[in-house]
Amino acid sequence: MGQNYFNTLPLRLQLQQLGKCRFMDRSEFADGVEKIRGKKMVIVGCGAQGLNQGLNLRDSGLDVSYALREAAIIEQRQSWKNATENGFTVGTYEELIPQADMVLNLTPDKQHTSVVNQVMPLMKQGACLAYSHGFNIVEEGMKIRDDLTVIMVAPKCPGTEVREEYKRGFGVPTLIAVHTENDPNGEGLELAKAYAAGTGGHRAGVLESSFIAEVKSDLMGEQTILCGMLQTGSILCYDKMVEKGIDPGYASKLIQYGWETVTEGLKHGGITNMMDRLSNPAKIRAFHLAEELKAIMRPLYEKHQDDIMTGHFSSTMMEDWANDDASLLKWRAATAETAFEKSANTSAEITEQEYYDYGVLMVAMVKAGVELAFETMVSAGIIDESAYYESLHETPLIANTIARKKLYEMNVVISDTAEYGCYLFDHACRPLLADFMSKVDTDVIGKGIGGDNGVDNQELIAVNEAIRSHPVEKVGKTLRGHMTAMKRIV
Repeated sequence: MGQNYFNTLPLRLQLQQLGKCRFMDRSEFADGVEKIRGKKMVIVGCGAQGLNQGLNLRDSGLDVSYALREAAIIEQRQSWKNATENGFTVGTYEELIPQADMVLNLTPDKQHTSVVNQVMPLMKQGACLAYSHGFNIVEEGMKIRDDLTVIMVAPKCPGTEVREEYKRGFGVPTLIAVHTENDPNGEGLELAKAYAAGTGGHRAGVLESSFIAEVKSDLMGEQTILCGMLQTGSILCYDKMVEKGIDPGYASKLIQYGWETVTEGLKHGGITNMMDRLSNPAKIRAFHLAEELKAIMRPLYEKHQDDIMTGHFSSTMMEDWANDDASLLKWRAATAETAFEKSANTSAEITEQEYYDYGVLMVAMVKAGVELAFETMVSAGIIDESAYYESLHETPLIANTIARKKLYEMNVVISDTAEYGCYLFDHACRPLLADFMSKVDTDVIGKGIGGDNGVDNQELIAVNEAIRSHPVEKVGKTLRGHMTAMKRIV
């Protein structure tokens, strides 16, 4: 492992790499997977991303096998079961890597240094090494052999959703990049395009970006709105409802499925559509709650972005890796013991609109979190399109995981890097919002706003204009125009 790569660059190149982002036209993928058809693709690791990307690539007509550590094969660990039970060829690094034209490193971030150091000497001259997250290159400063092409194809969601969207005939927005230090034959971009087509990403939209922009924006999104804010919101809203006498089973169900329901509106029409699902009085209330939340949380969001940009976050997390994940495991256990996580859901039905009407505070938290994450990323030099995908677009995909098995499911399918950052944010944010939550009542979480629908017209016009004119709404409208084939999930 070398020095943090981002920190070795002069400011001019740091800004250039942070701002690299181009939405690619669908016509650029006219050749589909032809560039890599017939090539031997060996995936290292068969967890959530490894298995689901492999299934998509195979269904796209590509030659896919899995290289696993010898111990994983002998002991028939879960990665071995995932691969063999789905009919893939499985072998050791020594058996499969030397024949590979492309090695796809889809192991957890903390294993990248060890894995790359093991597979790189086995790779044949001129092969391609691919990542789906650039942490190893950018934050750990991994140096790759000069003859190897290094690319990234990063679906902007957990591996489970990569597969589900592909099965729906669609895909997930995907960021692709070529490591500027490792493109000896000038073919990195074409390889990345074909790989993205193989996972179905080209149907949802592909951004040509950089390893640096992906890492700095990805870390920020997952720590704040994508995971941390949803965890904080779940725990605070549940505790508040129970404190105010709401049935615990109802409170649990409203939160577990509420995030998915309200962000489904976000997915198709941005914050504007999500807010339009509220009554006029509820919309105005949610708007003002979101503004208050943004004012309270902005310094925390900025601290997370600052720590990501300087490398402080990465260095402290890697210290925890070296300490056998002591902090991560302690925080994971604490999350499992929260009242929300341990509660059982009511069997009573909650209608789609009820999730909006009785979850006004949840809508406000989503609005505040998305806008804050977007604004903070853009202020740090990350281009609007990248910030959109790492804030607004991925939020519904993460919310879907909570609907399956609460916070456990979210934290088990995201990367260890995302999980660590999620807990960091949550533990800082909950006490930060204590005074705010002390003033919250069931009119905005649990029972809904009563009375008639009367509002001040001028205030409603001003609120609507503020919602629609936010920069995340402007860029989102353009980008969603390329995603007309999106399917409903709920």
